[in-house]
Amino acid sequence: MSERFKTVTIKGREYQISKWPAREGVYIVTKLSGLLAPMFAPLLQGADAQKLLNAKSPADFDLHGIDIASMFKPLASIPEADFLYLQDKCLAVVKVKLPAGYINVVNDNGSFAIEDLEEDSMLILTLMVHAILHNLAGFFDGSPLMGLFGATQATSSQT
Repeated sequence: MSERFKTVTIKGREYQISKWPAREGVYIVTKLSGLLAPMFAPLLQGADAQKLLNAKSPADFDLHGIDIASMFKPLASIPEADFLYLQDKCLAVVKVKLPAGYINVVNDNGSFAIEDLEEDSMLILTLMVHAILHNLAGFFDGSPLMGLFGATQATSSQT
């Protein structure tokens, strides 16, 4: 079973990523699978499963000859409402550490709890990626993709 919380430091600030409720997580993973499968296909074509399982960092993968731009093409097809739904679900499981303790990065009314997020698109995207990876990791236990997820999580916690 994967860990319940994941702590990441981004731009000198600590964030805690938690799990989606199980029923919600299954729905989100089901919706994401149609987007993620085409994204990973170029990585998996001709890949050595044992090498994927043993990956410790992205450097363990031969990315030469992979069209990275085409990997992200499915993301461009997401309707805005679906993307905002996913963004809301991702940010709902993220807390930021402040002197008084951890607080949700998004308030109940949908506004950001910290000013930094309002104008930092890359920070929001980075938090979304961490939330997705942390929540998807359990679905790939024992799979060759787990090496890829583990390598990504191990190297991306200090952004």
